[in-house]
Amino acid sequence: MIIEPKTWKPKGERPTRPRFRGLVQYMLRGKGAERCTWFMAGNLEGLDRREDAETAIKVVEAYQRRNTRAKRDKTYHLVISLHPDDRSLSEQELERVVRRAVEAAGLEEHQYIAVRHSDQEHEHLHVAVSKIHPKTLKIHHPWKDIERFKALASELEQGLGLHRVDRSKDKERAGRSYASRQFEATRGVQSFAGWARSHIAERMDLEGVSGWNDLHARLAVRGVRVVKRGNGLALVDATRGDLACKASSLGRHWSKQRLCERFGDFVSGPAAEHVATMSREAYRPEPLGPLRDDGLWREYQDALAAARIHRNELREAVSSKIEAARAAHGQRFKVRHHAIAAMPIPGRDRRGLHKTLAFERKVAERRLRATIKGWRTVSVNTHPGSWKQFLAARAAHGDQRALRRLNRQFQGPAIKRGENRPQALFSHALRTSRGSIVHNLQGGTRLRESGGSIELLGDPGEAALEQLVRVAKERFGTKRVTLLGPRDVQDRLMEMAAERGLEIAQERQR
Repeated sequence: MIIEPKTWKPKGERPTRPRFRGLVQYMLRGKGAERCTWFMAGNLEGLDRREDAETAIKVVEAYQRRNTRAKRDKTYHLVISLHPDDRSLSEQELERVVRRAVEAAGLEEHQYIAVRHSDQEHEHLHVAVSKIHPKTLKIHHPWKDIERFKALASELEQGLGLHRVDRSKDKERAGRSYASRQFEATRGVQSFAGWARSHIAERMDLEGVSGWNDLHARLAVRGVRVVKRGNGLALVDATRGDLACKASSLGRHWSKQRLCERFGDFVSGPAAEHVATMSREAYRPEPLGPLRDDGLWREYQDALAAARIHRNELREAVSSKIEAARAAHGQRFKVRHHAIAAMPIPGRDRRGLHKTLAFERKVAERRLRATIKGWRTVSVNTHPGSWKQFLAARAAHGDQRALRRLNRQFQGPAIKRGENRPQALFSHALRTSRGSIVHNLQGGTRLRESGGSIELLGDPGEAALEQLVRVAKERFGTKRVTLLGPRDVQDRLMEMAAERGLEIAQERQR
């Protein structure tokens, strides 16, 4: 279990909509589809049903408007994530988890709304809490909540019998910024900050560096510059200035204070153009985990190159089309202007015709600008997406190489298709970033389908195993299947599968 608050970064100086309302609407429906599988309202008497969400939002907003002194965000967003192998918690257990988490943040007397999402491999809870106390109308900002959440998560894991999360990696995660962790989680490739830690901090011994010039020279070999940024130092890629990370993220010895204590006052290094010519080991995005020579990464790079070529061709075609349209527009009115000038008419009539022509030209220019805007917005998107999206799309079409990269070893009871040929997933509704599909069935049963396997997430109860066999029969028919899981669970699955006409393979795994 992971409990962590989410910071909110509004777009622009002022938010476009109220924070609490926007957050709760995202929790309930997301981008249009219903996501809520459990609803809870705290300290909102009589508004504890899903149908009362709109009224609860209005009540919370009324209390938040009564506090006119607070200038910071008045809403606290908390996310509670369960492990993919954890069972589905009951409603009483969910209420207990939410109340304990809100209490750990010091907001137990505040109004909040909690929602469970089950559309991913791991169930998770979103909690929107009003920082405004409903009686005192004072704002409360949680302090040192991260450490309390870690202790609470360990306690709940033990009390509820959930999967134990290894928190020994927290120091490593703390060394990287939230942005770099999000980049790696969403795209599946190593971030610039992660590369800098592994290729610079772990390989360069600062004890052997004689001064700032020596440090600049060693970093230039890796295509990196160290520059002043704010009150500290930052490492910046020489060819792509948007790739940067704080120097202190490489370790405490890389902070500005420690480096200045070692080398004296900061001395600027060579320009980016000069460093780019010296670079031999520059940062290149690579997949996370061990490198595999299965050709997928090269195919992804080829798809990216083809998308860039296609984009440039479209831009050139649109530019030529726009240039031709503007030239035709100017030529048409130029001819009409000369025609009016050649007419044997009085000057007063000629001036009137020129005014009419000028008005028509302005109207035509507006229409032309609107047409050009439409040409620029219409495009054919051939970009393969991020590396993670590319793998998910390949896995959805049965590419075994992508399945091997995305799928981990099955942990729970599962029924596996006996044939080795690729099996394409049949639905696109709830596909996760791992290329699998999560089925949320009656009674809280959750199944994960990936390629040719269907795995049960959670406790292997009788009802859950029956659901697993039923879905396997619908997907695989009477074809040979392999049972995975503990021996006692396999025996129960074999009886249920035989009743439904599933042919069991001779070999039995795990």
